[in-house]
Amino acid sequence: MRIGVIGLCSFTMDFMNRSIKAGHQVLLSSTRENRQFKDLAQKMGENVKLVSRNEAVAADILLLFIPREDVELFLTDLPNMNEKILIHASNPIFSLECLRPNSKASCEIIASLLPEAHIIKVLNIVNPSVLSLLNQRHTGNEIFFAGKDKHAKDKAKTFFKSLNLAGVDFEDFSLPPIPAHLMN
Repeated sequence: MRIGVIGLCSFTMDFMNRSIKAGHQVLLSSTRENRQFKDLAQKMGENVKLVSRNEAVAADILLLFIPREDVELFLTDLPNMNEKILIHASNPIFSLECLRPNSKASCEIIASLLPEAHIIKVLNIVNPSVLSLLNQRHTGNEIFFAGKDKHAKDKAKTFFKSLNLAGVDFEDFSLPPIPAHLMN
């Protein structure tokens, strides 16, 4: 598969490394021109290519990590995103905009800008105490996600499996009762 990666964080770096090991081609793009991206792509080998934004979004699956304040600017005027599977890895990045009443989350902004795309939100911030409860029921290497389209979630789950990750859809997962002392 061709995996588009826009933006770097520990999550997208882990996915890039896993994708390379699984034999996928990684198309890396940056929201900002940055020499470090070019150096990184060269160091990661022939399965990683530094590309334009439009080349990255043409991949089979797109991993997205964009600061909230750059989402609208970067996602405006993209090529056809119909049926595109976009794995959204961004967590809340605090800015003054986030503090305003009725402010939209970055995932809501992305969904409004790309209504024809299938967005899979990867839940990569989980309270450690909750995670330890979850892991009592699993073996490790789980990745928790949510999305609306069943076909897109199935395809994302297959992709996760190719990376040696067990995709856990929050829709299919029931949490054990969380003790009150862990809720603080």
